[in-house]
Amino acid sequence: MVDPRRIFGNAAEQDAAAFLKSLGMVIVDRQYRNRFGEIDLIAKDGEEFVMVEVKARHDHEFGYPEEAVTKSKLRKIAMVGEAFMNDYPNALWRIDVLAIEYDQVPPKITHIIGV
Repeated sequence: MVDPRRIFGNAAEQDAAAFLKSLGMVIVDRQYRNRFGEIDLIAKDGEEFVMVEVKARHDHEFGYPEEAVTKSKLRKIAMVGEAFMNDYPNALWRIDVLAIEYDQVPPKITHIIGV
């Protein structure tokens, strides 16, 4: 049986990828994994790589989606990102958060650049 949370998360990542593409970014990888963890999306914004954490909520019962990105989560993303960037030693990169609120139509997307 498929986990409904995984279905919701995959749909949010699809919406996030479409949003980033609308900004002119190119999606390099989805659900990238290495021994340190996972990054939801890796994109390129011009020559800069962007490690994107996607958070989505149906409502605000557990707060806003971006509030779920903790310091420890950012450290983990940084570790995964550093390992990924070993293949691109001179490239610039950053971490962005894409928060999607599905309690409104159309969904509200908040893009936090360079967290």
